[in-house]
Amino acid sequence: MADFVESAKNFVNSAVSRTSWEAQKQLRVRGKQGEIDKLMDQRHQLLDELAQIAMTQYQQGTLSDPQLSRVCAGIMELDHDVKNREVQLQDIKKEAFTPEQPVPVTDYSPPPFTPPSSSAASKPPAGPGYQGQIICPTCGNSVRANSLYCRSCGARLR
Repeated sequence: MADFVESAKNFVNSAVSRTSWEAQKQLRVRGKQGEIDKLMDQRHQLLDELAQIAMTQYQQGTLSDPQLSRVCAGIMELDHDVKNREVQLQDIKKEAFTPEQPVPVTDYSPPPFTPPSSSAASKPPAGPGYQGQIICPTCGNSVRANSLYCRSCGARLR
């Protein structure tokens, strides 16, 4: 019994140690990731500053690098397109709804309903699709002439 208790105690201690180690590891990972994120933010700030300097030189005509000049020209075109679309957006927002004149509705009256007569319902039409059919004596539905049972009510026909 003492061996079991000692074994359980060792198991719990190892689980606690592992959990503690994993928690410390996660803290170290998050700390390092935070440091990396700060460095990446600083990098983006420097790239933004570089872009501002290059755009300023391009607009002043003092930028000499053709590759940077091409990128700056593309940025200027995009800026122009954005401004045009912002104006279009404002125009759309200013539009007001003008309801159309209502179209007069003509009076509609459905055709009169005439119920089928009971004699017409019991006789199958004489069309080509109804040739060779008989009437079930039990339910009155039409079935094929060579059927043994009615498909509607299941009555025996022969």
